[in-house]
Amino acid sequence: EESLQLLGQQIREARITKNLSLESVSGHLHIPLKTLQSIEDGCKGNVLPPVFLRGLVRSYCLFLGLENTGIIDKTDRLLKSDDENEQLNLKSLRPVYENRESKPIGIILTVLVLIVGGFFVYSFYFLQTPFSFNGDNETITEPLVVEVEPIIEPVQKSTPAIQESVSPAEPSPEIPEVSTEITLVEKKQTENTQIIQPVAVQNTVEPLVLEVEASEDTWISIAVDKKETKDVLLEADKIQQWEAKKQYLLTLGNTHAVRVLLNGREIETNRAHQLLTDWVIDASLLP
Repeated sequence: EESLQLLGQQIREARITKNLSLESVSGHLHIPLKTLQSIEDGCKGNVLPPVFLRGLVRSYCLFLGLENTGIIDKTDRLLKSDDENEQLNLKSLRPVYENRESKPIGIILTVLVLIVGGFFVYSFYFLQTPFSFNGDNETITEPLVVEVEPIIEPVQKSTPAIQESVSPAEPSPEIPEVSTEITLVEKKQTENTQIIQPVAVQNTVEPLVLEVEASEDTWISIAVDKKETKDVLLEADKIQQWEAKKQYLLTLGNTHAVRVLLNGREIETNRAHQLLTDWVIDASLLP
């Protein structure tokens, strides 16, 4: 049965056959010298997580031209068996900055409040005005009736004609105009409220889009929405993108060469260490 020590010995023999030193390999792959020595010794005394170590072993084997020997698959399988019982160290980082741009929903609600408030003030004033004119009409028509009375006393036969001439002067026909204006205002008010209600209810959920860019070739490990973890090789100056509903679990190395963006906003990475493991990225990092 093959072990990590035997596979590491095969990797060392392949390096010696190509007349390569550990220092030259470390300079080409940007992998620490101690990590390369640990791989050749069967991953003894290694402090890196197995999920990240698998990517380094794959890079080392590809550099030596061992992709067709089966060493990569065997090492990957042995390291995965050691990683099954390991608990994840979940971490959460804050965004680099808080987006202080104005919120579109807040602007819409403010405009709607101003429009509705102004409409109620205008409708209140508009409804009170016709009643005041109605009282003025009544005071004006009363003197007309008094002026006609002296004409009725001397000639009684002309009374029907006078009454007919006086009756059109009554202010009763003007009352329907007030009710018509009231109904028009009520209709406008109901139409405006029907238009306003759908706008206030709209509230969309923004999906999560993660973008990772590296200035040089490097390996990362990512799991989307707690699904299977995948190892991905980031090529220099190329952007990899993943879409999720809830969260990402990210492990990456060469933090000084990696740039991470969530929904177009850059997320701060701890560049004090070369390796960042089990990093949880979710909607809480968005402003």
